[in-house]
Amino acid sequence: MTFPSECVTDANFWIDLHAGGLLDEVFRLPCRWVIPDVVLGELQQPDRRALHSRGLNEVGLSGEQVAEVPELAGRYPRPSRKDLFALVLAKTTGTTLITGDRDLRTAAEQEGMEVHGTLWVLDEMVKGKIIKPQRAAEALERMVRHGRRLPREETEERLQRWRRAAR
Repeated sequence: MTFPSECVTDANFWIDLHAGGLLDEVFRLPCRWVIPDVVLGELQQPDRRALHSRGLNEVGLSGEQVAEVPELAGRYPRPSRKDLFALVLAKTTGTTLITGDRDLRTAAEQEGMEVHGTLWVLDEMVKGKIIKPQRAAEALERMVRHGRRLPREETEERLQRWRRAAR
């Protein structure tokens, strides 16, 4: 699979990458990174200005897009309303959604959207030789130590694979 040319993100994804120390590296992927202004507004760490300076694009939703959020909230009560802004933006623009939130991912999948998580992005950075397997393993371990909620089995599988590749 070719990496998507544009990806809409939620806040969890950036918090994961910040915890793992991979903010600079992710912007080396061939992608235009986009986040709804409402979602970016909830981020405290990493710093919004630092993300802007690296290349994160902040986008406001149209009135029509905003009106879709309550409708989706009725169908999917688990993701936060702010997270649903990311889903609406990705859905209405036909772009890939990147999220670190399981409930948002489930809603996007039920909407028939292309959606991936933090671990997939790490895989892509390793495949694209942006980071070495050892660096990916160290970053993932930092995410776990910082309490980031990543799928346990998938995390363990990657840690083992990347540690083996680093030997």
